[in-house]
Amino acid sequence: MSEKLITQEIGSFRKPEYLSRKFHSIEETDEYSILCQKATDETLETFKKAGLHNVGVGGEMYRWEMYEHFAKRVSNIEFYGLVRSFDNRYYKKGSVMGIPERKKPFHLEELEYLLRTTVKPLKVPITGAYTMMDWSFNEHYKGRRELAMRFAELIHEEIETLQKAWNKSGRKEKLEIQIDEPATTTHPAEMDIVVDSMNASIEKFRNIEFTIHVCYSKDYRILYDRIPEMGFHGYNLEYANRDSLSVNKKIREGYEDLRYFREINDTLQEKRFIGLGVTDVHIDTIESPELIENRINYALDILQDPKLVRINPDCGLRTRSREVGFEKLLNMVEATKKVEEKM
Repeated sequence: MSEKLITQEIGSFRKPEYLSRKFHSIEETDEYSILCQKATDETLETFKKAGLHNVGVGGEMYRWEMYEHFAKRVSNIEFYGLVRSFDNRYYKKGSVMGIPERKKPFHLEELEYLLRTTVKPLKVPITGAYTMMDWSFNEHYKGRRELAMRFAELIHEEIETLQKAWNKSGRKEKLEIQIDEPATTTHPAEMDIVVDSMNASIEKFRNIEFTIHVCYSKDYRILYDRIPEMGFHGYNLEYANRDSLSVNKKIREGYEDLRYFREINDTLQEKRFIGLGVTDVHIDTIESPELIENRINYALDILQDPKLVRINPDCGLRTRSREVGFEKLLNMVEATKKVEEKM
């Protein structure tokens, strides 16, 4: 084996029933902290049994939902009700009524607990500025750009807080920050806002590995075209969702646009890596190690450099049961090891 392929989760994992049942009634209490810690410990053990290299933040047990967790910790956002995000998942959509300000850190308690709990590589997902803007009603700013750039300022402040905690912990490796931007390519005419808000969120930081996570894009080429302008080290993307479940396909349509990614990447002095989505988080079907192995090999044949590939689910696994999520991760790790043995 000449190279080691990193396996990673993307962010969320299904909460145990004892936490999900009481989450909203106990949020911000001592019981909330105790149960979130317990659920994090159990999820870390699940990830350990699956064999994951990167355990993220233990499945985001401290967060109910990616938009709401952020928005509830910001002033001048009012909530009016639930809207559907995907599958049978809903979130409280907020309306921006004034200049948003951080009332408290979004993810500090979560990170501090992980720093005390595990020595595994960590990655903190943060909902991105463009998605926060796109998923909010805007009753204060004249335009969408102004709101996105304000959210970018709040994210920058949050990363400063997390970096201080990381440095205080004495960890030698880099802090990993993943900016979650599911709305990235939903309005192609607004890619300038996407790029500018992303760069403003992460600019001027050192010794942090920045990645972006995007899921369910119809055309990643819209994103790939802008890679040279963005300061991210890697792109964690979904591919399995658009791919066939057939094991021995000669052409894996779900992964074909990696050819265009490589064209862009080959022009860069500092190459970007791909976090390769190899298991679909929207189905209970547990893809076999053989299918996942085939997907990984297909991508490696295109990209030609294992150092530019990490292996992950398409997205967070919170929409699946904990049992199904574990089996998907287990097969993902097994398939990765099979690929490594033949490299």
